[in-house]
Amino acid sequence: MKTFIDTFKINELKISQFFNKIVSKNYLLHHILKFITAAGEWWMYLIYAIFSLIFLNPIIALYLIKIGAIAFCFHYPIYYVIKNSTKRRRPCDKSANIIALVKPPDKYSMPSGHSSGTTIIALTLIHTFPNYNILLVIPILVAFSRFMLGVHYITDTIVGMFLGYCCFNISLYLIG
Repeated sequence: MKTFIDTFKINELKISQFFNKIVSKNYLLHHILKFITAAGEWWMYLIYAIFSLIFLNPIIALYLIKIGAIAFCFHYPIYYVIKNSTKRRRPCDKSANIIALVKPPDKYSMPSGHSSGTTIIALTLIHTFPNYNILLVIPILVAFSRFMLGVHYITDTIVGMFLGYCCFNISLYLIG
């Protein structure tokens, strides 16, 4: 007898296959999603910090960098512990029907570092500039791009966003 979790995993894999098939057959969508997913690459956080220093008031820029730096100091150790303790295989490694349309940064799937990192950045910017709530769309788009490109399950991206949310709030708490 299948448990709820077994059924959920099968359905999650089917959802991944469905979207991955659409993207793999659509050149334009594939490249748009690759562009979106690049917003969550680790080196982009350095670019965000440099742009903040160039284009924002230095006090505001340093405040943003401080929040992000503290959040990422918590993020990376927690991320690696979760990733290496769950050892969840990526959808592209689990199913022959799913193609990795971008190169995965590491071996395991859970959680999505792209989703968690962009969540930290978006929340940091929204905290500093409350009128820019639209920035919440960025981690959502990155999350969709990650599972549609075949390198994450939907739950990986949800856990990633939750991790980013938690690390951002730890950072705010520590800053006071």
